[in-house]
Amino acid sequence: MQHRLIWFRDDLRIDDNAAVTAALTGEPEARVSAVFLTADAEWAGFGYGRNRLYYTECLLRALSQRLAEHGISLQVVRLSTYAAQVQWLIAYCQNEHVTDLYLNQEYQVNERQRDIALSSALTATHVHQFLDRLVLQPGQVLTGEGRYYAVFTPFKRRWIETLKHEHCGPYALPKTQRARVEASDWEPLAASSESDLSDFAMTEADAHHCVEEFIEHRLLNYNSHRNNPAIPGTSRLSPYLARGLLSPRQCIKAAERALNKPIWDFPDNAFAWVNELIWREFYHHLLVGFPRLSKGRAFKPETEAVAWRNQADEIQAWEEGRTGIPIVDAGMRELRATGWMHNRVRMIVAQFLTKNLLVDWRIGERHFMRYLIDSDLAANNGGWQWSASTGTDAAPYFRVFNPVSQSEAHDAEAAYIGHWIPELLDLPAKKRHAPWLTQIPKGYSPPIVDLKTSRQRAIDTYKDLSQ
Repeated sequence: MQHRLIWFRDDLRIDDNAAVTAALTGEPEARVSAVFLTADAEWAGFGYGRNRLYYTECLLRALSQRLAEHGISLQVVRLSTYAAQVQWLIAYCQNEHVTDLYLNQEYQVNERQRDIALSSALTATHVHQFLDRLVLQPGQVLTGEGRYYAVFTPFKRRWIETLKHEHCGPYALPKTQRARVEASDWEPLAASSESDLSDFAMTEADAHHCVEEFIEHRLLNYNSHRNNPAIPGTSRLSPYLARGLLSPRQCIKAAERALNKPIWDFPDNAFAWVNELIWREFYHHLLVGFPRLSKGRAFKPETEAVAWRNQADEIQAWEEGRTGIPIVDAGMRELRATGWMHNRVRMIVAQFLTKNLLVDWRIGERHFMRYLIDSDLAANNGGWQWSASTGTDAAPYFRVFNPVSQSEAHDAEAAYIGHWIPELLDLPAKKRHAPWLTQIPKGYSPPIVDLKTSRQRAIDTYKDLSQ
């Protein structure tokens, strides 16, 4: 009798899961098991924080219940390294006579090397790997010279043209006759989170509700509203895509059903959201095309020579939301409180750290990895390197966000600032963007840096790289 093992990673759902669908297709008498393996020491080295681990724990509990309904028991095994994962799987497959191992691909360099080593070692077990985290396979969207794209816009054009000729699911879950089993138990990955994660979906059903709610109420206004952090203008689906509670296929197909047309025919306001999904694909493809991105290296090698200041007191003030720049402090406080931050504000706080404070982007990247519930190497690295002007398609080094101008443009009534910085609520809304120009309220900090002179310092520092 066949014994099929599903290895879950960041794909914590049953619906539209390529590996799950394949494992449950055919051979109704086959034994099907499931496992999730940690790599605690390596994950700590990557900077994974309690928010990510606790959220993963919550999703695993929900996944375990759903699998049990289909007669599948989920084991969660605590291990320290990727090498330990490989050894555990080799031993389990031998001892339990596993005939087939099903897994969905991951694209970071360490994970890819681990999966290659595992496939080579499992001589008696067939390893089936599937495209699942992305819509199109890395290596499928290449330049005319067969290279990975390093610029987003031509990547997007080729991605859309390729998609027109592909069938992209979603995958239907086969009906099974397996008797329900009891959900298993395990030692929690994290007993608690650092932030309040209660606003985020913890089950597949809740995540699907979030997709439908966004598409019904906000998709057609996405481009108009997405940059205002004071209103619910974004999708807030990133945590579910990062942990695999949703697939990008499900998101795209739900939108296409609602608008009754393919994504390339969407109106501009709605396509702006699709554009963000394509950015997500772009950053993951880059991990495969340029493995150094997984190793903490800059995409532009010459920027490794930037003379970062890395002042400890300024870094701490930034992390704690005490810079004296209201939009920056509001974003950093939102991050600590909720494990999430509005995307426009992510760009503002990242540019402030890397440009105005001249702090190495890797320090900011790691802080985000610690707190973000949607922490994901590809998107996090891509965003930070864009802001720091060290990455592909990056903002030119001389383009430095003015956080006050950004605040005035995108939070005109200072509602977002007022929510996260109550010390400023006694000021008129228009005065909250730059309180040092009038009178700084008691309890709030003066700016830790002059925006004009620090901007010029950054420009001069980057300019020196080409001389």
